[in-house]
Amino acid sequence: MIHELENETIILRMKEGGAELTSVMLKSDGTEYIWQGDPAYWGRHAPVLFPIVGRLVNDTYLVDLKSFHLTQHGFARDMMFKVTNKSEKSIRFVLNSTKGTLEHYPFPFELSITYILEDNSVVVIYSVHNIGDKEMFFSVGAHPAFNCPMNSGETFEDYYLEFGEIENLETYILEDGYRQNSKRKIAPPSKTLPLAKSLFKDDAIILEEMKENKISIRSNRHERFVQVEFPDFPFIGIWTPYNKAPFLCIEPWQGLADEIGHPVELSKKKGILPLESGGTYTGKFKITVG
Repeated sequence: MIHELENETIILRMKEGGAELTSVMLKSDGTEYIWQGDPAYWGRHAPVLFPIVGRLVNDTYLVDLKSFHLTQHGFARDMMFKVTNKSEKSIRFVLNSTKGTLEHYPFPFELSITYILEDNSVVVIYSVHNIGDKEMFFSVGAHPAFNCPMNSGETFEDYYLEFGEIENLETYILEDGYRQNSKRKIAPPSKTLPLAKSLFKDDAIILEEMKENKISIRSNRHERFVQVEFPDFPFIGIWTPYNKAPFLCIEPWQGLADEIGHPVELSKKKGILPLESGGTYTGKFKITVG
């Protein structure tokens, strides 16, 4: 089922499948900012990543030396959420652990995704509640894809990224989806980065320890933009397929893909979060369009 939130400026659409944001549309001229999921390139819009971010070695991790299996980015994006609260300007989706999830992830949980409409922005709040009787370990992240180019007659290379500060543009190196224990420089320190498909030849760009957790997609040909602010997320993934796919993902992450090697204890995984019994984690990011 599709749900809508609307104000004077924008219309948001979200679906119960994966609690996924499927549309951010500007009312004044009908500009759509969210990628519409053409399966010829990538059939998703903005999936929720939980209880892991990225790929596990052999799709396997350990808890107290026992092996468990999860595919890339976890299972939440493929599950049905329930709407528990909805008002004129906000909506809350909830997913609870089940017998099936416990076979792959042995921690009882409640995951909620809340969307709040504010002027020309949507605030997205992720909340993870440990309803089990022992400490749990998890990662959570977002994967929103934005139309790039935004208008017909433009190219991907007409666009650039703008940062809040001058950033050191060093990315983790990925190999077959796994993270190497090293980084490479993609450009000199700068407040902008011109977009080119060649940047993504080796998969996503992954930045951390940014001076300001804010990235905008902007054009050299017009004033339209998308801005993502992610104060609660230490990593940001930037990705598009290395082909002619006309979209770009800006992905706030709390977690990373496994390092090349062997499956590891979940508690030892880089970027993993511990959460005590009865505890709640909350993280938010904001998408602004114009």
